[in-house]
Amino acid sequence: MQKLTRPGKLHFYILFTLMVCVPTLSVAKTDATQPSPGHNCPETNILLIMAEDLSTSLTFVMQSRAAQARDNRAAMLSQLNAAGVVLKQATSRGAGARTALLINSTILSRTNESNDQLLTWFPLLHSALLTLPDDEITNSADEAIGRAEGILRDGERGNALDELKKASHFLVCDDLSFPLEAAIKEQTQLLSRILQRKPVVTKDYDKLIDSLRTALSYILNHSKI
Repeated sequence: MQKLTRPGKLHFYILFTLMVCVPTLSVAKTDATQPSPGHNCPETNILLIMAEDLSTSLTFVMQSRAAQARDNRAAMLSQLNAAGVVLKQATSRGAGARTALLINSTILSRTNESNDQLLTWFPLLHSALLTLPDDEITNSADEAIGRAEGILRDGERGNALDELKKASHFLVCDDLSFPLEAAIKEQTQLLSRILQRKPVVTKDYDKLIDSLRTALSYILNHSKI
């Protein structure tokens, strides 16, 4: 005959199991609520403005490519320049992207080993953070900027530039920033080839056009009313 478990022993076993499992579940839930870098994507109204920017930029690119077919380097250059101006404007749309660009400018401001120049930017960064929504993404970026400032000002352990890069990454949308960065890189390289009077053929525009179309496709698919 099967031996029955005594009620007292069974009660103790259930309590022990709950004590082990509940904290684990709680930790898992807490981790799941932490924001992930690169997921701060703009709202519909900002996306629609970006769609206008990218459509305009793409038009300038296509006009530059058409000028290439006519071997008109002056038109190729002017149209590609215009495309770059509008493209870079698109990358600054939205409070998160605007603040991320400011953080990137702070990183680029370092010209020597001295921390003094970098530290002069932090009041501006703190002011920029106040224009962002009070949410977990902003708090994570704020904490990373605070750690960077502590490293530079007080000699705390860590890499200040890495912390600033983390803060910037929290504030952007990877699905948009990756194709936009690729487009800017291609536009810059193509512009350099034209200025150096190196041979440029129609297919040299392909990567730039593809990157713009990828970004524009994301925007239109996520801004449907």
